[in-house]
Amino acid sequence: MKKINILICILFSVSFSSCEITELQLQENPNELTPNVADANFILNEIQITFAEAINFFGVNTDDVMRYEGMAQTYTSIAFNRIGNEWTRTYLIRENLKIIEGIAENNDNFIFHRGIARMLHAYSMTTLVDYLGDIPYSEANDANILNPSIDDDVTIYAAMLTQIDAAILDFNTATIAPQTDLFYDGDASKWIKLANSLKLKMYINTDDTAGINTLIADDNLISSIADDFQFRYSTATSPEDSRHPYFRRAYRGRGFRQYMGNYFMSLLKDSKNIQDPRLRYYIYRQTNTDPVLDCTGDSSFDFCYIGDSYWGRDHGDDSGFPSDRFLKAVYGLYPGGGTFDEDNAVTTADSPHIDGAGITPILLSSFINFLKAEAVLRLNANGEAVLLLEAGIRESMNKVLNFDSTAASSSFAATQDNVDAYVDEVLVEYASASNDEDRLDIVMREYYLAAFGNSVEAYNGYRRTGLPSNLQTPVFNQSIPFPRTFSLPEFAVERNSSLTQQLTTTQVFWDTFPAGFLK
Repeated sequence: MKKINILICILFSVSFSSCEITELQLQENPNELTPNVADANFILNEIQITFAEAINFFGVNTDDVMRYEGMAQTYTSIAFNRIGNEWTRTYLIRENLKIIEGIAENNDNFIFHRGIARMLHAYSMTTLVDYLGDIPYSEANDANILNPSIDDDVTIYAAMLTQIDAAILDFNTATIAPQTDLFYDGDASKWIKLANSLKLKMYINTDDTAGINTLIADDNLISSIADDFQFRYSTATSPEDSRHPYFRRAYRGRGFRQYMGNYFMSLLKDSKNIQDPRLRYYIYRQTNTDPVLDCTGDSSFDFCYIGDSYWGRDHGDDSGFPSDRFLKAVYGLYPGGGTFDEDNAVTTADSPHIDGAGITPILLSSFINFLKAEAVLRLNANGEAVLLLEAGIRESMNKVLNFDSTAASSSFAATQDNVDAYVDEVLVEYASASNDEDRLDIVMREYYLAAFGNSVEAYNGYRRTGLPSNLQTPVFNQSIPFPRTFSLPEFAVERNSSLTQQLTTTQVFWDTFPAGFLK
């Protein structure tokens, strides 16, 4: 009898640190679990939690690269050896998918389970490719291959498109939903919309206009807030802390170590005649006093301080950290489940927050409208870009402004008139643009603002289009190149002789801009 270790995750609450190793005595090879050994519902739960973890880590690693947070390091330190959590979780999902596939092969009751597992694997594996390029795939998760070789990123994309189609077939034929579906509560039609929407993202990355037009004609994409692909956190703190990672960063009594990005906050606050109606939902200020900062008057800084107690940090300011954890601006109500800003001027711990009951906005209806608008302008896809731009903005406003009832009754809550004025200003700007490149710049800027909470979209969009064009460049260390991909995890390179560490100037196959073009 072989003694093996099985990873058991406690799923009574959503957790990012809820796994322990339990030693069990089993006769079966763990790579060949049968329905008698493996509980498909348990394994699917683990896949869903692991996927949520992976997507969260992808976003955390590009929040500062994409200026949502103030990057207080260099691109070199940000992009080197940072993707280990995402790597580990993506391949764990792949391993558990194999188990689900083995179960479903002999039992039609688990076809829906297989469809979800295939979708989440395709989404995480595609994102890993987007961040790393060539990685092991065809030989990965094979117990007989100790050093799996890498596959071309183009080949992996094609394999994931095939897997998405297989998932759609599963959703169309399944008759029994899983016990727990953390995303769509067993609604196969919404999973199919997600599948088509992920294909849309991939086709836009790869400039496949024909594929895009087919999906647009079929009209079965994420199209309303009810279809949004998101992961919802709870307020539970026991047995593990299940609150949103942004909340845990800023609201747990020890202060906020990071900084909100001055560029991002300035876009919200000062870039238009009307402040962005989402500003008080996105950002919470802990004080109503102005800071005394060393960067004041320093021409190296584009912002230093943007006023009105929006205390953040310029992109690439790697100077020291003063004692300002309880003074600086932090994540607000959306998406992290923090506090709606009513000029409270109290620390996060003392503010009327919603205790971390936030979301990770993975793929929203607003995102789909912006993606389609991009495809029209950049790839000559079918559609009216201006209508899609307006729909994307309004969907985002609707999502954010109605996120929680605590803000709705506030005298500081944004109104429909505020939203209409904002949209009107953007549309006037769009109408005055002289060419499609300028119009696309507006679309990608508004997509960037709507994608707060999921910097994967901003990171991919910037490498795909080079826009928004006014992204702040690093105030220091400007000669260090923007990370076109991330380095491979060091532990993976050390353990797999087929891997060679890559430079962060390596470009994924769909990133076709010249070296040094992105800042």
